[in-house]
Amino acid sequence: MITLKTKKIVVPYDFSKTANSAVEHAAFIAAFTKGELFLTFVQKKNDLLNMLLPSLNIKKPSLLSELLSEKLSSEASKISKKYGVKVTPVFSSGNITSEIINICSEVNANLLVMGTQGSDSNNDLFLGSNTYRTLTKSELPILTVRSMPAKKGYTHIVLPIDLSAHTRQKVNVAIKLAKTFTSHIYVLGLYNESEAAEKYKLEVYIKQITKECEKNKINITSTLSKTDNKVKKTIQYAKKQSADMIISMTDQEADFKEVLLSNYIHRLINESKIPVLCLKPELSEMEASGIPGVPF
Repeated sequence: MITLKTKKIVVPYDFSKTANSAVEHAAFIAAFTKGELFLTFVQKKNDLLNMLLPSLNIKKPSLLSELLSEKLSSEASKISKKYGVKVTPVFSSGNITSEIINICSEVNANLLVMGTQGSDSNNDLFLGSNTYRTLTKSELPILTVRSMPAKKGYTHIVLPIDLSAHTRQKVNVAIKLAKTFTSHIYVLGLYNESEAAEKYKLEVYIKQITKECEKNKINITSTLSKTDNKVKKTIQYAKKQSADMIISMTDQEADFKEVLLSNYIHRLINESKIPVLCLKPELSEMEASGIPGVPF
């Protein structure tokens, strides 16, 4: 069963506006759930040094590392004071994706919060394609954000459900978040023309999810939608419900054996200005033998 804990939250940071948006989300969650942050900067050895050394008139790479490390510590102190949470600066160098995953393992992190510029920018220096690479390699839940939250909290959560293998594994996480933030869950059943004959499966899924929410005393609204563009429909629906978060599996609308992210989640992260919580599916021993797993 996939669970979501928020005691130790890692936030990759590069001093940018996008990174500050990620901090805003992560710090609120940490403060609300009594967690702590690990503010992480990964110095990409070659590219970053070649770009910054001349402009800063610094000849020794070690001096630049010291400068960046001091700046990171200063930012961590400011964030801690502003939000009232414990913030630990973590300075590292090397491959960004590998270092982020290593740091998460070292601090025993529960959640990654990453800024991404999405379709608004082609900048690939730090926050952008690295989010996608981290999603493919990390087992942790990852919250991707593109902007500062419009309000504090996550009181409107959209849960897109389709016919992919593990679509219902995110239900328990949605219920836990709804309990924590007193949220209303909006279930959106998605299918296209070629899946119309299996629409009844989505109806069964929605009934199961509704029963679970009612058992946990969580408000729920559900709808079914036939569409040839599931990403566009998800975002439209989320905007209509003034959603604060969309929860999706990384293999949604994809064969779970695929190594790369599904096209759905890739496009959703890229196009949605609403935060997306991405969950990697769990494969049971039964599933490995070709037998479907339990719904939740």
